[in-house]
Amino acid sequence: MTSIELREKRAGIIKEARDKWTAAEAREDGPTAEDKQDFDQAMDGADGLLEKATRMERIETAEADLDLPTPRTSEPLHTETRNGQNGEAATREMDAKKRTAWRHWLRTGDVRQELRAEQSRAQNVELRDTIISTDAKGGFLITPVQISNDIVRLISDAVYIRKLCEAAGAVTTVTEAKKLGIRKRITDMSDANWTTEVAPVTEDTTMAFDRRDLEPQLCSKLAKISIRTLLLSTDAENEVNQELAYKFGITEEKAFLTGSGTNQPLGVFTASANGISTARDVNAAAATSFTADNLIDMKYSLKQGYQTDPSTSWVVSREFVKRARKLKVATTTGGNDLEYIWQPGITGGQPDRILDIPYYMSEYAPNAFTTLLYVAVLGCFRFYRIAQVQEMMIQRLVELYSGTNEVGFIGRRWTDGSPVLEEAFSRLKMA
Repeated sequence: MTSIELREKRAGIIKEARDKWTAAEAREDGPTAEDKQDFDQAMDGADGLLEKATRMERIETAEADLDLPTPRTSEPLHTETRNGQNGEAATREMDAKKRTAWRHWLRTGDVRQELRAEQSRAQNVELRDTIISTDAKGGFLITPVQISNDIVRLISDAVYIRKLCEAAGAVTTVTEAKKLGIRKRITDMSDANWTTEVAPVTEDTTMAFDRRDLEPQLCSKLAKISIRTLLLSTDAENEVNQELAYKFGITEEKAFLTGSGTNQPLGVFTASANGISTARDVNAAAATSFTADNLIDMKYSLKQGYQTDPSTSWVVSREFVKRARKLKVATTTGGNDLEYIWQPGITGGQPDRILDIPYYMSEYAPNAFTTLLYVAVLGCFRFYRIAQVQEMMIQRLVELYSGTNEVGFIGRRWTDGSPVLEEAFSRLKMA
């Protein structure tokens, strides 16, 4: 079954579930517990089809790429290496050698010639008074460029905030300083004044600027891999990459959502004068429930420019989406007809939406629907800025776990993040 067929099947299940729910609401006694259970089961089935469709789309895209013809350039490549090979081919060969040397290092700890340049560079990298990587002082090794990119990509897939910020160009690599200063305008210039031809020009005294500093903070994690796995695996670096990416991805996700801002990123669900203050809160209708009107208030608390920005999204829990699926508003055509505020993504690659804005479900978004707690954020995530140190450090520990036939790998990453313009965000707080 193709991805399009899966999405069409999903749309049919959703329509049938909605029709049954609408009929149940129209009854005199309203929906029963069985009606609610049937609705939730149908929507859970629709979610399962969405996951299958997404996986199928990735497979179809990969298969389509395999069929693409080799691109032609307007001019032939003339760059030659010493052995007469094309420069591009030589680069690919060197990448392959680095990967082989990387796998060899993972298994044995021995640094081959292909990684010597990376090791030498590591010995000279310094961030102010802090040595980032020195092989002679503990066995650190900066990962080869391609390996490091693999790790970053895996983290991005697991962390929605990072993915949104990367797409909006809001991730900055700190290379020559300890902090990244984000300049922002906190007060706009006042409106222009009508005046006569020879009257004095009115000076503006309202426009003001400020700066928000982000300082990448250290995050670390240990992954242990059995010696047998490293010896038998044909792609050993992925064993380490996937484990570390999973651990770092979870930690970043939590911090970008609910971090305190002290020695870690400041989260969008954290009320703070340095990020999003309580002035951007929308109060729900009750202590344990919210209405469609509450979500409409959130959407229209943002200026139109934020609403239409490609990075603007809801970030919510699964429980929030489960409740939002049952909410309705009056149709734009008027009358007594109602329509659901939640709409499924029909076209391949298009996410589901709430009030025409895509949403992302995170397992680490707050999901307790009780008094004064936050349950949803709507924001333009180009104004959530992330600062990071490019390289991810990996330290190999051989002797420490030799008694259990394991090799340890400690990953270290420096990251900071914070909302830098609070008017680009809105939060829903229970009453």
